[in-house]
Amino acid sequence: MGPFQLLGFAWTLPNTLLGLTLGLLTFQPPRLHGGAIVFDHGARGISHGLRLIGRTAMTVGFVILATKPVEGRLLVHERHHILQYMWWGPLFIPVYFAIVIRYGYRRHPWEAAARRAAGEE
Repeated sequence: MGPFQLLGFAWTLPNTLLGLTLGLLTFQPPRLHGGAIVFDHGARGISHGLRLIGRTAMTVGFVILATKPVEGRLLVHERHHILQYMWWGPLFIPVYFAIVIRYGYRRHPWEAAARRAAGEE
């Protein structure tokens, strides 16, 4: 891990700890994949809530919660959110939701950037 990655990991550690707590509430074992801690063994526990709101995955720090295996474009999309967390650190969550209030989820600039990174747009 390079110095930028190490600093980014430390900066977003509070988010990652929150993500690990949420991951434990999926009642499934995590796996390390693509530089992330991934809980993607189906929609169980809290990850079932993702399905209820029409989402496949959610990233919190270096943790990805998903209702299906995180591979391909989905992995690229969620890894882009990890980079965003590395820049914004503990400010990510409040700023993300402030932007959602203004633009909505579909027009959220961080979501658009993640979709572009994954070749979804």
